[in-house]
Amino acid sequence: MADDIDPEGFVSGPHRVDTPHPDLAEALADLWGRVTVAGGPIGFTPTSTVDELRAVATDLVEEVRARRIQLITIGQQHVLVGMAVLRPDPLPARRHTGELGWLAVDPQLQGKGWGGRLHDAVLVAAQAVGLEKLSAQARSGHDLEGFYTARDWVERGRWPGAVRVAEGDERDDIWFTRDV
Repeated sequence: MADDIDPEGFVSGPHRVDTPHPDLAEALADLWGRVTVAGGPIGFTPTSTVDELRAVATDLVEEVRARRIQLITIGQQHVLVGMAVLRPDPLPARRHTGELGWLAVDPQLQGKGWGGRLHDAVLVAAQAVGLEKLSAQARSGHDLEGFYTARDWVERGRWPGAVRVAEGDERDDIWFTRDV
């Protein structure tokens, strides 16, 4: 699939996925694999198997079907090239809050503003469902701090060494919040 991506080509979206396509879990796993191989902080390690990625993607698609989360995507020529998740908090005392998660853009399209567009689409979706506050987590070592703080997120804390990318390669887990 990576061969089908044109870094200068037309990208459609962001779009909210209301009815998951039958191949969505496979497309998510493929995107996550491309991001992981390029060193991206999507939650997997270089030794994660395709089956592990596919299992997590299948679970995510089921959450979309059950309407527990909103999935926002961008695509190019029937290839998933970016995604983000909005997860509203289901607890009664926290129904005004949610989480931005799984923000990922294909390595060939990074640096072209697509991460920012996905981010902004999640904010619009959060407003539409009445959320007032969001949280997000990021891994240190990729200047994601700059990405989030440039978009009005406030760093609230770090958990040193909480993310183990590989033996001897541990990163901080960084927690951010922002008002919607």
